Amino acid sequence: MDYRVRTFAFLTVHPGFIEAYAKFGVFRTAERAGISIRPVNLRSYAVDKHGSIDDSPFGGGDGMVLRPEPLAAAIKEFSRPKKVFVTSPSGRPWTQSDAARYAASDEDLIFISGRFAGVDQRFLDLYVDEDISLGDYVISGGELPSLTLADSILRLIPGVLGNIKSAKEDSFGEELSGLLEYPLYTKPLEFEGKTVPDVLLSGDHSKISAWRKAEALKKTERLRPDLYSRYSPKPKS
Repeated sequence: MDYRVRTFAFLTVHPGFIEAYAKFGVFRTAERAGISIRPVNLRSYAVDKHGSIDDSPFGGGDGMVLRPEPLAAAIKEFSRPKKVFVTSPSGRPWTQSDAARYAASDEDLIFISGRFAGVDQRFLDLYVDEDISLGDYVISGGELPSLTLADSILRLIPGVLGNIKSAKEDSFGEELSGLLEYPLYTKPLEFEGKTVPDVLLSGDHSKISAWRKAEALKKTERLRPDLYSRYSPKPKS
């Protein structure tokens, strides 16, 4: 299987938002690796000459709702196998294993970057494969959450990062069996009275590896007991 996803598309009313991000980081290297980062202006699929893509909600209420027709028309432009994402407070949590699964896919990934009060439910029912939440909070638009999901996937695709092993050693990565990453140190050797642990200066790679694993366990237990409770095996008491 080709592990590169051909197109990451972002359906948005602010294509410049996506274009700006595409110039940096994994979005830039993804394009060099042959993956297309494609912002899609929803107003190109407006329902009238005024560029309308939203309307007031049936039943009343504040805010405007994205109409289903522009979104559906934009998605129908993609002929390859695809998965469609939307981010919302009602979505399920996103995990590193989700990112890895989509990194290994050859499907196009289409991210609905919602605005206004929300998206017409009929479109969600008919077209959306993944409804994802990044946390119990609300922000003003879907561009940042969409870019966050895409970033988490892109960095796991071979050829995007300079060294794919670095992604595997991140928090939640396979090298750490889903734990948080161990503490990191660099120069200087002493900073405001705090020094680098001696084991990291020893040159003994087996001891360094054991220290890092132990520190990852302690850090996860302290900061994310929910993750620690799912880790197996646990260290002997």
